[in-house]
Amino acid sequence: MTNSRTSTRPWSPDEEAELLSLFSAGATAEEVGERLGRTRQAVYARLQRFQKQRGRASRTSGRLFAQLPG
Repeated sequence: MTNSRTSTRPWSPDEEAELLSLFSAGATAEEVGERLGRTRQAVYARLQRFQKQRGRASRTSGRLFAQLPG
């Protein structure tokens, strides 16, 4: 198995919003991944990124990053 970042596709704002909505509704990472066409690991990685960015703003746009509910 390779870990080629060139084969990944970026998350769209709509996908991120749906990820957070499904996760807050109690869906598992596997269920979210199936719905969004992502792997379970991709879902976990994105959720972890939200945790790290909690309360931080984008340096380019000044907007707050998406936040995990709660």
